[in-house]
Amino acid sequence: MRIGFDFRMGGSINSGIGRYVFELLKQVLKNDDKNEYFIFYNKFNVDEEDLKKLSKFSSVTLVATSIRHYSLMEQLLLPRILKKYNLDLMHFPNFNVPVFYKGKYVVTIHDMVHHKISGHKKSHWLHFQAYKYIIQKAAERADKIITVTHFAKTEIVNFLHVRPEKIEVIYEAPSLEPVSPQFVEKTKKLLLLHRPYFLFVGTMERKKNIIMLAKGFDLFLDKTNLNMDLVFAGKVDRHYPEIKFEALYIKHKDRLVFTDYVENDTLSALYQGAYAFATASLHEGFGLPGVEAMQFGLPILASNTEVFNEVYDNAAMYFDPMKAEDIAEKMSIIARDVQFHKIMQEKGSARGVIFDWSIAAKKTLEIYNSLLHEEVYVE
Repeated sequence: MRIGFDFRMGGSINSGIGRYVFELLKQVLKNDDKNEYFIFYNKFNVDEEDLKKLSKFSSVTLVATSIRHYSLMEQLLLPRILKKYNLDLMHFPNFNVPVFYKGKYVVTIHDMVHHKISGHKKSHWLHFQAYKYIIQKAAERADKIITVTHFAKTEIVNFLHVRPEKIEVIYEAPSLEPVSPQFVEKTKKLLLLHRPYFLFVGTMERKKNIIMLAKGFDLFLDKTNLNMDLVFAGKVDRHYPEIKFEALYIKHKDRLVFTDYVENDTLSALYQGAYAFATASLHEGFGLPGVEAMQFGLPILASNTEVFNEVYDNAAMYFDPMKAEDIAEKMSIIARDVQFHKIMQEKGSARGVIFDWSIAAKKTLEIYNSLLHEEVYVE
């Protein structure tokens, strides 16, 4: 059978969805020696090394396009390109499915956060209306929807009004490789990290609640007088560049370190060198950085939200993300109690084993095969 895969957002050089797309596809190809795969990528947004890794599989045909995701051309031209390849099934690993695509497809919908946080800038209003229309059509017409948590599944049902049995939950997994102790020390020196540090990983966008995390850390330093830093590893959201500057309106702003985007090896080094991982995010579909932190044996401090409770379970210490005092208190506990720090490390390592890309790929292939060989009802 001929399976198409939209890789235009994929690649290890991209964060979030890009890493999900690359790791899932790589494992799917490793586990499937029966089907042909046509991988559609944006030639202006891809790592050549990633393409080389994918091209090693004999079942793969790489198809270059210049169609950017979230563009008008995606809606108008991409369906024509896909039609040329006579696909039996297409997988769109994000909600941006062309509304004019008529073939059988699977779509991954990671979360419904944009329904809850649409952006406070007026220029985003039209984009928000387009997003709502496209994601609604993508969900209605999909033969199967994949999402990354049971929490996200519930939100998809509630917001998009699709049948629960149409949605399959498949967890994401970490994919970073450990680096040498020497590289960890080199990275810390380059970033002037001479003190123990809490680590946040992710794009600096509004939903991540960066400012409140900084305020909580500020109170933590006041109350404990401990000599620690808070590192923000991730690029600044171009729509909200003010977030970084607002986070600096704290007493101990000299203890905040902003790395901007970092390569995977540097990110691994930051995890390996950290004292603990912390996130005050308000809305997530999954929360991959926390799972990556488990991979590197870090204790986790996280917002007391439904999705984090599902993914991190008892491997995290939770706080109210809207109360700086609570954030400070939990930071103080994990920083002062050495034995508790060790217990949380062990819990994270134990929890982390359930997140595996090979498992995710096998479950995804089960969905592919069920759609390729059975008659499926489409709403």
